[in-house]
This record gives sequence, C-alpha cells and structure tokens, in this order.
Amino acid sequence: MSIALDRAPKPTPQDAIALARRKWLRGESVDMGALATELDTSRATLYRWVGSRERLIGEALWSLFSEIFEEGKARASGSGAALIHQVFEHGLRTMGASPAMRAFIARDPEYALRVLTSKASVVQGRAIAAFRDLIAEQPGYTHPLDPDTLAYLTVRIAESFLYTDVITGGEPDLDKAVAALAVMLGTEPK
Repeated sequence: MSIALDRAPKPTPQDAIALARRKWLRGESVDMGALATELDTSRATLYRWVGSRERLIGEALWSLFSEIFEEGKARASGSGAALIHQVFEHGLRTMGASPAMRAFIARDPEYALRVLTSKASVVQGRAIAAFRDLIAEQPGYTHPLDPDTLAYLTVRIAESFLYTDVITGGEPDLDKAVAALAVMLGTEPK
C-alpha cells in the first residue's frame, strides 16, 4: 500500500515568468539566483527554462503587454483603422502610466531598451505579430502598406514616443504618438 504525500507541485517555466512579472511590477530586481531559490530549483534549471535574464524579463513583460493588448481589443469599438487606433492608444497610455515601466527604464535605460525594443526582443517581436494579426482580422480593411510593415511601424511609433526620454532626451509625448498613428492609419487625429 502506498501513502500519498502532500508535495508541492514542481515549479515550471511559467512559474518563473509569473514570479518575474510580480517582482517587476513591484519594482524589485529580477535576480536569477534569488528567483531560483524562491522557486526551489537550481539556477541551471532556471536558465535552461528561460535562456537568460533578459529573455525572462521579456517574457514577463510580454505576459503583461498581451493582457493589455487583449483588454484594448475588448474595449475597442468599430472595426478597421478606428479599432486598430483604439487598441494602440489603450496600450500606449496604459504602459505610459505604469510606474513599474518608468522605474524599469530609469534604473538602466539601455538594458530596458534592449529588453523592450531590440531585434531579438520577445516584446517587440510579439507586439508586431499581435498588431499584424489585428490588422489582418479587420474585414475589408486595406492600407497602402502591407500588414507586416504597418504593424512594424505601429510598434515603432509607440516605442519612439513612449521611450523618448531614453532615445532623444525629450519627454515622452503620448498625444503625439496617438496623432502620428492616426495620420498613418488615416483616422481622425485627436
């Protein structure tokens, strides 16, 4: 006869991402050694799961951004350019108002931009894919640019204005980003 022992479930890569996300949202450092200890696993296992600290933070941020994106889609009305614009504005303003985002960028601006905007970035690549899919889902919507290019430019507009302080030293101006996308999409600028 075997006796069932109450054992905590083994941690998973998703647990690591969720823990990193909670720490990031609280403005805490995402230290791989501390995460491994908290997850009751080894550093080697944690690195095998997520690849690198940069990748882990990117995955944690994407988990947050994807929820914001879906929330924007759920709140948007209409279709076509107007809907795309509403989703963009919701995401931009939500992230622009995030104290955790501002703190992350202030702590190490170059690192933050690498995690958020580099060609290897989980966040940027998935944001472009999400906007490309959103554009393609709009029945009857056409634009002179192909969906891949339009999605790329949409994300780059957000990045350019959201991270202006790091890129050019100016203050982030989300109203200009919203207006710039309106012009590109051919919707009514605010």
